[in-house]
Amino acid sequence: MLTNIFPERNQAANEILCRNNPHEILVVPVDFAKKTHVVQIARGTGEYLRKRPLNVHNTDAGACFLLDKVEKVRQKYRIGKGNVIFGGEDPGEYAWNFILRVQSAGYQFVRVNAKEAKKHRTNTRATSDELALAGIAQTVLLRRSYSIESRDEIFGTMKRAERTRRKLIRAETAVKNRIHRDVDVLLPGFLSEAESGCPAFGEASLKLMEDRFSVVHIRRMRLETLTKRLRKTRQHKPEKVAATIKTLAENALPPSPDSVAYFQKSLAAKVRHLRSLRENIRLEENEMARSLVQTPGFLLTSIPGLGIVLTGGIVAEYGDPDTWPHPNKMASYAGIVARHYQSGGPDVEPVPGHLPIDANHHLKDQLLQAAYHTGHFKHPAWRQLKLPGEHPLYEHYQRVEMREGCSRLSTAKKLLTVARAMMRERTVYLPPNALNPAAPDAMPPKQYVEYLGIVRNMLNSKWKKYNLDGIPDDRNRMTQWMENVDGLTAYIRKQNK
Repeated sequence: MLTNIFPERNQAANEILCRNNPHEILVVPVDFAKKTHVVQIARGTGEYLRKRPLNVHNTDAGACFLLDKVEKVRQKYRIGKGNVIFGGEDPGEYAWNFILRVQSAGYQFVRVNAKEAKKHRTNTRATSDELALAGIAQTVLLRRSYSIESRDEIFGTMKRAERTRRKLIRAETAVKNRIHRDVDVLLPGFLSEAESGCPAFGEASLKLMEDRFSVVHIRRMRLETLTKRLRKTRQHKPEKVAATIKTLAENALPPSPDSVAYFQKSLAAKVRHLRSLRENIRLEENEMARSLVQTPGFLLTSIPGLGIVLTGGIVAEYGDPDTWPHPNKMASYAGIVARHYQSGGPDVEPVPGHLPIDANHHLKDQLLQAAYHTGHFKHPAWRQLKLPGEHPLYEHYQRVEMREGCSRLSTAKKLLTVARAMMRERTVYLPPNALNPAAPDAMPPKQYVEYLGIVRNMLNSKWKKYNLDGIPDDRNRMTQWMENVDGLTAYIRKQNK
């Protein structure tokens, strides 16, 4: 690996620019667009080899057209294929297939930060495609380009599913707020469980709101009919809930008769929209589970408080666990480490600042949620096996909370350290020194097998609602782990006999 002052930049591109004469290098800046990209061809000296930029369609024919043009220029100036660098600003989804087509032809494709490319334009007062190309080309030549992240089928799918789910959750909340406004007109207080006895947005309340829902309709409905409808939705204590709803309707102020029909239709449409959103959320979560179970990341669900959604979100943002960097870098990327400022010589201590704004906010939110949950959920094995204390993440959170410290940030950092160790060792969440024979609190083989059995039950409970059919056993990491546990259990029992 080439070591220079740009350790995080694309090292392959840096090596091309460092070891070759600028006259022997081609830079192809691409300004991405949904239908037609704008492309220019330049030498490493900065000289354009075309008077006007190329208009390249975002199609297979367009990619072939561009590759043909680059090949002709390369042969004319006798430049090797390995000395050609394509570059573009942070690509959108519409550009990925085009990038893959160029990469499949054997060319290096790098990305540049849009802010840096803008800073290196030849004209900062105007904006045009040609100026954008100049900024991209200069940024690449200044060795400030980054690698294009690989679009892995598993981790790429998991990341898209997680981010889509997040948007759907926001849309669901918005629809619920609109439903509240309609219900406040048709039957005030119905969506308050304390007043109606019916859980808000549960199956029972949705069924009632779908069918001519209003104060007048509930008043006219017989108590036996309302009870029967609630019983069909498996509502707990339907008789009591039906009586509570009838009492609420009798005491509520009725809406204007002229507006009831409109609000009923509007409410029914919103309820159908809510059901559709929930179905989409369920499908995205299931896709996250199917991707997660094919990676070592499923092991993180053995941590109390971490389910498929939080675990899948964290693993998707960091990517392949085999490439996870040091926990300090992982925490910095997530924006959970305060900035430090140091100047004035080596004797001056660094001064801690505030948390960075330019961080991965998706990941930061997931880590802080995960830290909160691990700090509030106890591990069942500690109680069943009578282990001393509680699991380390829980104890750490409570200890920091007692001294009124930053419990979520501190626990999130510790969680990253624990998670990375679990990924490297391919093991579930274990007590400290559990497998260290020299430690006084080491687990004997029989207790270790019992611990794995409890973890297995916990995993089955978390994963049982997801459909994993169709995933081959050789790709289902959880199935492989459970088979190994069965084999270890049989071996230890045999030894004890």
